[in-house]
This record gives sequence, C-alpha cells and structure tokens, in this order.
Amino acid sequence: MIHSTFQLTPGVGPYRERQLWAAGVTRWDAFPSGPEVVLSSRLDGRLRAALEAAGEALREGDADRLAGMLPDRERWRLYAAFADEAVFLDVEADAAGALTAVSVLDRDGPRVFLRGRDLDRFPVATAGWKLLVTFNGLASDVPMLQSSFSGWEPPRAHIDLFRMWARLGHRCGLKSLERATGVGRPDHLAGWNGRHAVSLWERHCAGEPGALRQLAEYNLYDAVNLKPLMTLGYNRMLERYRLPAAPLAVRQQGDVLNDMTRQLLDI
Repeated sequence: MIHSTFQLTPGVGPYRERQLWAAGVTRWDAFPSGPEVVLSSRLDGRLRAALEAAGEALREGDADRLAGMLPDRERWRLYAAFADEAVFLDVEADAAGALTAVSVLDRDGPRVFLRGRDLDRFPVATAGWKLLVTFNGLASDVPMLQSSFSGWEPPRAHIDLFRMWARLGHRCGLKSLERATGVGRPDHLAGWNGRHAVSLWERHCAGEPGALRQLAEYNLYDAVNLKPLMTLGYNRMLERYRLPAAPLAVRQQGDVLNDMTRQLLDI
C-alpha cells in the first residue's frame, strides 16, 4: 500500500490522492517525471520531490522517516512494507498505575518482561524496532513506558489499532474486537480484562502460586492477538476505501503459541 500512497506532502490529501488513482496513477513509479502536468505545476514538483525522498527512505528501510511524511491516520499503510520488522506490544499495571508486565511479539517470537524478574531489560530489547503496533497505545501503553523508562522513545512509525479499527466502525475494547473478528484466546481467559490483571499481580505479591504465570499468559495473548487484528484491519481498510493494493494473508499462530507455552513454563 505504501507504493500507492501519495499523501506525502502538504497539498496532497485524500481528494488529490484519489484524483491520481482515478487517472491511473496508482503507484509511485506511474507518476510522470515531467513535463506533463498531473495535479498542478506547483504540486507536481513538490510531489515528485516527496516521492523521491519516500523511495529513498523505503529502500533504506527507514520507517521513521516515512512515518514522518505520512498523516498520523495513514501510518497503517506502512504495515505491509515493514510487517517482518513490526513489534506488537501490550502492557499491564498495578492498582497504582506502575508497570507489572510488558509483552511483545516480534521476529524473535513472543516475550514477556515482568516486574521483579526482567522488566528492566525491556528498553534494551527495543533497540532497532522499526514499526510498533499497539491497541490504544498512543493514549496508554506508550506514555506509561515513557514514564517508567527515562529516555525511552517508541518508533515514530506507530500504528494504533484502536484508532484504525474505529475508522472501520469498531469503537470498542480489545476483547470485544477479538470476539467480533473471531480472534480467540483460551477459554480460561475468556471474559478477563485489565482488572483481572491487577488482581493477579496483587495475588502474586501475596504469595499465591501460579498468579504471576496467569498474568503473563493474559498479557502475552493481548500482544500476540494484535498481529491477526493488524492484518485483518489492514485488509478491511483496503476494502472499505477501495485502495489499490493487495490484501495480506492472515497467518496461523501455532508456532507462536508453542513459544508462549515455553515462556510460561519458565515462570
């Protein structure tokens, strides 16, 4: 989808972009190099420069630079180009709002960082991240991480699935979205929410065996389930807005679930 995105410079918004698509200019390499005027002499020159800069950033794998060129609401278009380098993240906190768990899924598989075990290693693990995917992370997860880890900054290329799915008509929480899309989790976690995570941490602190493992499992599913929700949402955005790009395959999570089991057995 990124190769069909022209909202890369001031003056070229959704209307101008659709003008280009309607005229058959559906990819960067289809935009005339000149002297033909497509939009206007002023906009054409500006857009050609933006396309050159975007192409260079994409070749260099610079997701942050591309994200800076896109409107915030269109950063979901980066996903297909950077799917292999994306990280899916979710956090949990105690009743006072302090972090207890951070789960991530990236090319190295699922991992959970827990307070009292290895939570302090989280910032090091984020080095080299290119594309961050969260659910309501702009309002919650990212500010919490920034306040917990001094100097930590997320990638500029950040897709907030809460906002993307809201554009598709799903203004609901993560668990409701999972049920609506058929993205599942084990029956013993059905109906759980953030309050359960708080309770599990308190029970762990009180010495209850297995409570920390349950918290880790709950948090891991929050992160792992973001991947199919990202792919499903990406495909639905293409369909809803009739965008000139191919849908992505929704992959099965068998291998990831096996890795999760090994992680949980170590807790």
